[in-house]
Amino acid sequence: MAVSTRIAPPNSLILIEDSNGGDVPTSMNRSLIVATESCIAVGCRCEVDGETEIMLEHCSNVDTGDVLEFEGRLRTPSRRITIRTTHDVTLLEMPVAGTMTTLRIWVND
Repeated sequence: MAVSTRIAPPNSLILIEDSNGGDVPTSMNRSLIVATESCIAVGCRCEVDGETEIMLEHCSNVDTGDVLEFEGRLRTPSRRITIRTTHDVTLLEMPVAGTMTTLRIWVND
């Protein structure tokens, strides 16, 4: 089952990590997405330009037709993925099956 939200996140950035937190990347290095083994930072639409739709769903159900921008593995020792703002506000959460989770991120703008 998909969960989603629309937000203009502070700093135009969201963090995807285990519900217990992760090691946030220190720089975006002019990239849209950067990752450590425990946190993925994703750039969003510029905060002043409006909201970004963020959807979290099990991959077997996803077919967006958009561009696959990232595929990687994330440590999830709590077996729960959390999407947060840089101000530590939880936007979305979802249980996952294991302590290592493969994530795919699609973008369209």
